[in-house]
Amino acid sequence: MKNSEHIASFLKFLREIQTEYNIALDTEKEADKETQDILHRLELDNDGYHDMAEMSKLIKSVRQKRRKAKDAKTEAEPIIQWVKETPKFSSSLEKLLGEVRRAEKSNTNRYYTNKTDVLEGIGKGRRKNKTEQV
Repeated sequence: MKNSEHIASFLKFLREIQTEYNIALDTEKEADKETQDILHRLELDNDGYHDMAEMSKLIKSVRQKRRKAKDAKTEAEPIIQWVKETPKFSSSLEKLLGEVRRAEKSNTNRYYTNKTDVLEGIGKGRRKNKTEQV
């Protein structure tokens, strides 16, 4: 993997973590609302045994979804905070990425032009012999 790909990958991670954080935040809020709906139904309605058992299973899955979202949010928060506290870092890394890509491109398209005739005649005799043998 090229150096520029590592830098680009990290920058992509920094951009995507904000989106993932927002999704986790929304999922957690939605799960909280769903929990309240279930709890109010249990409190205010007179459901039968089977409906209550179904709601019990439902609340378990809603709470697990909420826990997963909350964990994702908690893990992303330090990164989000760091990015906010160091705004120059991302722009500096973007600049570095450009410089590294230019250097990689320069190295890829590199060629050399002889400045002297010191290499004249080397290999020409052998090439003729190989051609004659064929």
